[in-house]
Amino acid sequence: MSTNFSLNQLPKQYDHHAAESRWYRFWEQRGYFHSEPNPARRPYTIVIPPPNVTGALHLGHALNNTLQDILIRHKRMQGFETLWMPGTDHAGIATQAVVERRLLEEENLTRHQLGRAGLVARIWQWKNEYEARIIEQLKQMGCSCDWQRNRFTLDPICARAVRHTFFRLFRDGLIYRGKRLVNWDTMLQTAISDDEVFHEPVAGHFWYFNYPVIDPAPDEPQYVTIATTRPETMLGDTAVAVHPDPATALAKAEKELRARLAAAPARERPQLQAELDEVLQRRQTMLPLLLKLRDMARAGRKVMLPLMDRPIPLIVDEWAKPELGTGCVKITPAHDPNDYEVGLRHKLPMINILNLDGTLNENAGRYRGQTVMAARQNVVRDWRSWDYWCAWKSGKSTWRIPTVPRRPSNRCLPTNGSSAWKGWRRWPSRP
Repeated sequence: MSTNFSLNQLPKQYDHHAAESRWYRFWEQRGYFHSEPNPARRPYTIVIPPPNVTGALHLGHALNNTLQDILIRHKRMQGFETLWMPGTDHAGIATQAVVERRLLEEENLTRHQLGRAGLVARIWQWKNEYEARIIEQLKQMGCSCDWQRNRFTLDPICARAVRHTFFRLFRDGLIYRGKRLVNWDTMLQTAISDDEVFHEPVAGHFWYFNYPVIDPAPDEPQYVTIATTRPETMLGDTAVAVHPDPATALAKAEKELRARLAAAPARERPQLQAELDEVLQRRQTMLPLLLKLRDMARAGRKVMLPLMDRPIPLIVDEWAKPELGTGCVKITPAHDPNDYEVGLRHKLPMINILNLDGTLNENAGRYRGQTVMAARQNVVRDWRSWDYWCAWKSGKSTWRIPTVPRRPSNRCLPTNGSSAWKGWRRWPSRP
């Protein structure tokens, strides 16, 4: 590249597009950004936070990468052997969702019709198209990355590194394979990570049901009342929990509410006072029953799960909150993250009532094959026809919705998913 100019060649106005393009090409051709291990020089390395290939870079990327470029150029001028490692990220399920949506909109095809190999090919085609745009944006910003080392998080080198690392961790006993509660996307038929799921408040109801106590003594309650926003999940209940020390829990709630009330501005005090009054009333009206249920749970007593005719134990666990609901909570370990933790603590059975498409499976008995919403309506209807119906009232419930791009109606169901690392047995066993 020639740097000799005459005055006649100088433009009247500075054209940054031409200058940036010319000089960046000059830097790349001279290999100024490339790095090789050099024992004679101190190393300085930055691995770029790989942008997702689902879209273009935005202002946040511009700021982040500008700061990295400042650091790497400064160290390069100080004589360090510098490496700014570039790359792009596959973006998890978001990329698959976008590709599937385009297939359906433009070609009226599903991934099942296309087949696994065909879908993988389309995803790589998408990746190549959008990765090129991202790389070009970074170059236009002047980012001095070592482009000879550009990586994609699903390319053969990265994939091999992941397999090697996971196997080494497994071999060394640092990780293990097991069933876990996952967020299951019934449309894409895959698990969704927690950071791709948010809680959206939606209008709903609280249903109150009575679970009969098995062989109650004369001084014991005939029923245990629970409240739920998802009646269909009772088909997978494996326990009912009560707090191990409800008196102390109510006293703690009262103390915290009094402290909040004393420090609250005037506009918040009526609501806090109402909550405090509720706790005080519970101490008078509900505490004796909760203490009795606590003692029954410690004695190993059970209740009958209506509609399923399945005996389930009363247990003591701090997940039950005396200051909320009925003070007792149904435990469905296979379909609620908090109940899952309770199930692990008490070694409860984990009964999965859902198929992969979101319909109910054989563990749901007479409700097998129904959708979640249909089963909800039918469970409530059947409860009403029995003596175990208690009441319902309007309220607010939360439902987990995956942040799948442009699929706002897609629903995610907490379910006891399959084992992690499928196909792990293809690896040799530990010596």
